[in-house]
Amino acid sequence: MIKSSQAGRSMIEVIGVLAILSAITMAITKMVNSVHDRYLISRITQQISDLRKGISNRYVASGTYENISAEEVIASNAGPSDMFDKENKKLIHAYDWDVLLSGTKDTYQITFEHLPHQACVELALMNWQFGGNSDLYSIKINQTEFNWPLNAAGGKVLPVEITDATTACIPPPPKDNPAAAVDQEDNDITWTFR
Repeated sequence: MIKSSQAGRSMIEVIGVLAILSAITMAITKMVNSVHDRYLISRITQQISDLRKGISNRYVASGTYENISAEEVIASNAGPSDMFDKENKKLIHAYDWDVLLSGTKDTYQITFEHLPHQACVELALMNWQFGGNSDLYSIKINQTEFNWPLNAAGGKVLPVEITDATTACIPPPPKDNPAAAVDQEDNDITWTFR
């Protein structure tokens, strides 16, 4: 026969084991999410770099970027294939949102929409100088534009500093009042290249 004190201990032990299992499950989930986020940020960084190279190579012979379009970039394979949504004839980035293209005679713009805060900050801080030169003309993060010092006219300058990037990107919600923040995954970045 089981004594009542033994039955109580076994219930407490079961609750303890369940609490430990819950903590382990939460830690594993957090670690997997962190690894997945790091992968997506790495992938999106590579996507913008590859897309820039592909567009520059594709349009350099024509001498103008006025006719740039997602359909043409897809048809000529001028970007990473994992960005091509051939069915809908559009480009998408690693976070499954649209990539918009536009151009003028001398410059073209690539816009990545709806980026999470951390991806926004890391993309803003990318080093676009190769051998002391860069074909990057400007970066617009949400409503804040950054230009090279000669073109800045007293505004924000390139390269983007970490404090400027974290300010320009919509910040995560404050820990003490998560309901007060806006959607931190609604960051748009537009790069202008020439």
